[in-house]
Amino acid sequence: MLISENISFRYRKNKKQTLSDLNVKTDDGDLTAVMGESGSGKSTFLAVMAGILKPDQGKVLFNGEDIYSLDDRKLSDIHLRHISYVPQSNIMLKHLTVIENIICAFKETEDEGTLKERALALMDKLGISELGEKFPYELSGGELKRASLVRAVLMSPDILIADEPTTGLDKVTGDRILNFLREYADGKRSVLVATHDEHIKDYADKIVTIERSLR
Repeated sequence: MLISENISFRYRKNKKQTLSDLNVKTDDGDLTAVMGESGSGKSTFLAVMAGILKPDQGKVLFNGEDIYSLDDRKLSDIHLRHISYVPQSNIMLKHLTVIENIICAFKETEDEGTLKERALALMDKLGISELGEKFPYELSGGELKRASLVRAVLMSPDILIADEPTTGLDKVTGDRILNFLREYADGKRSVLVATHDEHIKDYADKIVTIERSLR
Protein backbone atom coordinates (compact mmCIF):
# COMPACT_ATOMS: atom_id res chain seq x y z
CA MET A 1 0.00 0.00 0.00
CA LEU A 2 1.27 3.45 -0.97
CA ILE A 3 -0.38 6.62 0.30
CA SER A 4 0.21 10.28 -0.42
CA GLU A 5 -0.84 12.72 2.30
CA ASN A 6 -1.30 16.38 1.34
CA ILE A 7 1.42 16.31 -1.30
CA SER A 8 2.43 19.70 -2.71
CA PHE A 9 5.28 20.49 -5.07
CA ARG A 10 6.56 23.65 -6.75
CA TYR A 11 9.40 23.72 -9.28
CA ARG A 12 12.15 26.05 -8.19
CA LYS A 13 13.07 27.24 -11.68
CA ASN A 14 9.74 28.79 -12.64
CA LYS A 15 8.24 28.82 -9.12
CA LYS A 16 5.08 27.28 -10.53
CA GLN A 17 2.85 25.26 -8.22
CA THR A 18 2.54 21.84 -9.87
CA LEU A 19 0.88 19.76 -7.16
CA SER A 20 -1.31 20.96 -4.32
CA ASP A 21 -2.66 18.89 -1.40
CA LEU A 22 -2.90 15.60 -3.28
CA ASN A 23 -4.20 12.62 -1.32
CA VAL A 24 -4.10 9.27 -3.11
CA LYS A 25 -4.18 5.74 -1.76
CA THR A 26 -3.19 2.67 -3.74
CA ASP A 27 -4.47 -0.67 -2.47
CA ASP A 28 -3.11 -4.16 -2.99
CA GLY A 29 -4.76 -5.66 -6.03
CA ASP A 30 -5.69 -2.29 -7.53
CA LEU A 31 -4.63 -0.60 -10.75
CA THR A 32 -4.88 3.16 -10.18
CA ALA A 33 -4.75 5.47 -13.19
CA VAL A 34 -3.66 9.10 -12.88
CA MET A 35 -5.13 11.21 -15.65
CA GLY A 36 -5.18 14.89 -16.59
CA GLU A 37 -4.18 17.24 -19.37
CA SER A 38 -0.55 17.82 -20.35
CA GLY A 39 1.24 19.96 -17.78
CA SER A 40 -1.10 19.01 -14.95
CA GLY A 41 1.69 17.32 -13.00
CA LYS A 42 1.02 13.62 -13.57
CA SER A 43 4.67 12.74 -14.15
CA THR A 44 5.76 14.89 -11.22
CA PHE A 45 3.27 13.14 -8.96
CA LEU A 46 4.49 9.70 -10.00
CA ALA A 47 8.12 10.70 -9.37
CA VAL A 48 7.12 11.91 -5.90
CA MET A 49 5.25 8.66 -5.17
CA ALA A 50 8.24 6.64 -6.37
CA GLY A 51 10.63 8.30 -3.94
CA ILE A 52 12.47 10.10 -6.73
CA LEU A 53 11.33 13.70 -6.23
CA LYS A 54 10.88 15.00 -2.69
CA PRO A 55 7.70 17.03 -2.19
CA ASP A 56 7.67 20.49 -0.64
CA GLN A 57 4.92 19.42 1.72
CA GLY A 58 3.23 16.18 2.69
CA LYS A 59 4.23 12.57 3.07
CA VAL A 60 4.46 9.43 0.95
CA LEU A 61 3.76 6.42 3.15
CA PHE A 62 4.83 2.89 2.28
CA ASN A 63 3.50 0.41 4.83
CA GLY A 64 2.91 3.34 7.19
CA GLU A 65 6.41 4.82 6.97
CA ASP A 66 7.25 8.10 5.21
CA ILE A 67 9.77 7.11 2.53
CA TYR A 68 11.30 10.60 2.55
CA SER A 69 12.24 10.20 6.22
CA LEU A 70 14.44 7.18 5.43
CA ASP A 71 18.21 7.24 5.01
CA ASP A 72 19.71 6.57 1.58
CA ARG A 73 20.40 2.90 2.28
CA LYS A 74 16.82 2.13 3.32
CA LEU A 75 15.36 4.13 0.44
CA SER A 76 17.66 2.31 -1.99
CA ASP A 77 16.45 -1.03 -0.63
CA ILE A 78 12.83 0.06 -1.12
CA HIS A 79 13.60 0.99 -4.73
CA LEU A 80 15.32 -2.34 -5.32
CA ARG A 81 12.73 -4.59 -3.70
CA HIS A 82 9.42 -2.85 -3.06
CA ILE A 83 8.68 0.18 -5.27
CA SER A 84 9.60 -0.01 -8.94
CA TYR A 85 9.37 3.00 -11.25
CA VAL A 86 9.23 3.09 -15.05
CA PRO A 87 9.76 6.62 -16.43
CA GLN A 88 8.59 7.77 -19.86
CA SER A 89 12.08 7.89 -21.30
CA ASN A 90 14.31 4.92 -22.06
CA ILE A 91 17.02 4.50 -19.42
CA MET A 92 18.63 1.31 -20.66
CA LEU A 93 22.41 1.13 -20.95
CA LYS A 94 23.47 1.18 -24.60
CA HIS A 95 26.44 -1.18 -24.22
CA LEU A 96 24.40 -3.99 -22.63
CA THR A 97 21.97 -6.34 -24.32
CA VAL A 98 18.31 -6.17 -23.38
CA ILE A 99 18.52 -9.22 -21.11
CA GLU A 100 21.68 -7.83 -19.47
CA ASN A 101 19.90 -4.52 -18.86
CA ILE A 102 16.97 -6.31 -17.27
CA ILE A 103 19.00 -8.38 -14.79
CA CYS A 104 22.08 -6.24 -14.10
CA ALA A 105 20.78 -4.48 -10.98
CA PHE A 106 20.06 -7.79 -9.24
CA LYS A 107 23.08 -9.96 -10.15
CA GLU A 108 24.91 -9.30 -6.88
CA THR A 109 22.20 -10.89 -4.76
CA GLU A 110 20.43 -13.32 -7.11
CA ASP A 111 21.53 -16.26 -9.26
CA GLU A 112 22.08 -15.07 -12.83
CA GLY A 113 20.55 -18.15 -14.41
CA THR A 114 17.40 -17.79 -12.31
CA LEU A 115 17.17 -14.10 -13.20
CA LYS A 116 17.44 -14.84 -16.92
CA GLU A 117 14.81 -17.57 -16.72
CA ARG A 118 12.43 -15.25 -14.89
CA ALA A 119 13.13 -12.39 -17.31
CA LEU A 120 12.48 -14.54 -20.39
CA ALA A 121 9.16 -15.75 -18.98
CA LEU A 122 8.05 -12.16 -18.44
CA MET A 123 9.34 -11.10 -21.85
CA ASP A 124 7.30 -13.91 -23.41
CA LYS A 125 4.14 -12.53 -21.78
CA LEU A 126 4.84 -9.20 -23.45
CA GLY A 127 5.79 -10.69 -26.81
CA ILE A 128 9.47 -9.76 -26.79
CA SER A 129 11.17 -13.02 -25.74
CA GLU A 130 13.21 -13.08 -28.97
CA LEU A 131 14.82 -9.70 -28.25
CA GLY A 132 16.96 -10.64 -25.26
CA GLU A 133 20.29 -10.62 -27.10
CA LYS A 134 19.63 -7.42 -29.02
CA PHE A 135 20.89 -4.00 -27.93
CA PRO A 136 18.52 -1.17 -26.93
CA TYR A 137 19.21 0.81 -30.10
CA GLU A 138 17.89 -2.12 -32.15
CA LEU A 139 14.46 -1.99 -30.50
CA SER A 140 11.40 0.09 -31.34
CA GLY A 141 9.86 2.43 -28.79
CA GLY A 142 7.16 -0.09 -27.93
CA GLU A 143 9.68 -2.88 -27.50
CA LEU A 144 11.79 -0.71 -25.20
CA LYS A 145 8.76 0.11 -23.05
CA ARG A 146 7.93 -3.57 -22.69
CA ALA A 147 11.54 -4.42 -21.81
CA SER A 148 11.52 -1.65 -19.20
CA LEU A 149 8.37 -3.12 -17.67
CA VAL A 150 10.01 -6.54 -17.45
CA ARG A 151 12.97 -5.05 -15.62
CA ALA A 152 10.61 -3.20 -13.28
CA VAL A 153 8.69 -6.32 -12.22
CA LEU A 154 11.56 -8.83 -12.28
CA MET A 155 11.76 -8.99 -8.48
CA SER A 156 7.98 -8.79 -8.01
CA PRO A 157 7.89 -5.42 -6.20
CA ASP A 158 4.87 -4.56 -4.07
CA ILE A 159 4.30 -1.32 -6.00
CA LEU A 160 4.72 -0.77 -9.75
CA ILE A 161 4.66 2.84 -10.97
CA ALA A 162 4.63 3.45 -14.72
CA ASP A 163 4.60 6.83 -16.46
CA GLU A 164 2.73 6.84 -19.81
CA PRO A 165 3.51 3.18 -20.61
CA THR A 166 1.33 3.15 -23.75
CA THR A 167 2.02 6.59 -25.24
CA GLY A 168 2.80 6.49 -28.94
CA LEU A 169 1.93 2.81 -29.31
CA ASP A 170 -0.64 1.13 -31.53
CA LYS A 171 -3.77 -0.18 -29.83
CA VAL A 172 -2.72 -3.85 -29.99
CA THR A 173 0.60 -3.17 -28.24
CA GLY A 174 -1.01 -0.73 -25.82
CA ASP A 175 -3.66 -3.25 -24.84
CA ARG A 176 -1.01 -5.92 -24.38
CA ILE A 177 0.78 -3.66 -21.90
CA LEU A 178 -2.47 -2.76 -20.11
CA ASN A 179 -3.35 -6.46 -19.81
CA PHE A 180 0.09 -7.08 -18.33
CA LEU A 181 -0.41 -4.29 -15.78
CA ARG A 182 -3.88 -5.58 -14.93
CA GLU A 183 -2.55 -9.09 -14.37
CA TYR A 184 0.26 -7.73 -12.21
CA ALA A 185 -2.21 -5.86 -10.01
CA ASP A 186 -4.37 -8.97 -9.74
CA GLY A 187 -1.40 -10.65 -8.05
CA LYS A 188 -2.25 -8.58 -4.93
CA ARG A 189 0.14 -5.78 -5.83
CA SER A 190 -0.44 -2.08 -6.40
CA VAL A 191 -0.06 -0.54 -9.85
CA LEU A 192 -0.02 3.23 -10.34
CA VAL A 193 -0.05 4.53 -13.90
CA ALA A 194 -0.04 8.04 -15.39
CA THR A 195 -1.65 8.09 -18.81
CA HIS A 196 -3.58 9.95 -21.48
CA ASP A 197 -4.83 6.61 -22.82
CA GLU A 198 -8.62 6.44 -22.45
CA HIS A 199 -8.44 2.64 -22.78
CA ILE A 200 -7.09 2.56 -19.23
CA LYS A 201 -10.68 2.95 -18.03
CA ASP A 202 -11.35 -0.61 -19.16
CA TYR A 203 -8.58 -1.90 -16.89
CA ALA A 204 -8.33 0.43 -13.89
CA ASP A 205 -9.99 0.07 -10.50
CA LYS A 206 -9.60 3.78 -9.69
CA ILE A 207 -9.14 6.94 -11.73
CA VAL A 208 -7.42 9.95 -10.16
CA THR A 209 -7.72 13.17 -12.15
CA ILE A 210 -5.18 15.94 -11.59
CA GLU A 211 -6.28 19.43 -12.57
CA ARG A 212 -3.72 21.77 -14.09
CA SER A 213 -2.66 24.44 -11.60
CA LEU A 214 -3.09 28.04 -12.66
CA ARG A 215 -0.75 29.38 -9.95
